Amino acid sequence: MAADGIRIVVDDAVVMSALSRLETRDRSDAMHAIGAYLVTATQQRFEREQGPDGKPWQRLSPRTANKRIGKRRRGYNNILRLSLNLSGNISYDADGKQVAVGTNVPYAAIQHLGGVIKQPARRQTIHQRYDAKSDTLDQRFVKRSRSNFARDLDVAAHEITIPSRPYLGISDEDRAEILEIVADTERRSLAGGGR
Repeated sequence: MAADGIRIVVDDAVVMSALSRLETRDRSDAMHAIGAYLVTATQQRFEREQGPDGKPWQRLSPRTANKRIGKRRRGYNNILRLSLNLSGNISYDADGKQVAVGTNVPYAAIQHLGGVIKQPARRQTIHQRYDAKSDTLDQRFVKRSRSNFARDLDVAAHEITIPSRPYLGISDEDRAEILEIVADTERRSLAGGGR
């Protein structure tokens, strides 16, 4: 995880009180268990396509859903999970004082918070197929290797708005599970069954 970037701090008095009752070694064990749980909970949010507050993520735009991937349309499913790059790179770092959950994927912040990407004007070459027999130009773009016709286009400056699709954070269910992890750690410690 990157040291810089977005930082969401959850300072829950009930959880902090429960953690303060643990010895240092046991607290570290609890923090690692909490971190592992939160990674799983965050990955499940990607599967459910909803934030920690339970609200569903904004649906993909029709333009994005209609993009082609291979021979098929992308479709509206699998928001932020097409390549599994973002959801598959969630990790945690823990010690006796804190646990941090996040990712080092460069576009993670804008997907979580939303924002506007400003694209400058540019000149771009597009590749298409020309059929000489019927004297028609297929309007779909193709890879350079499959093209027999290329042309340069001017693309005007424009903005792309990325909606917020929060995936980091703690839900009420997560909070209950964290308290249960702390209670289990405390029970093992009292029973002398630490590591």
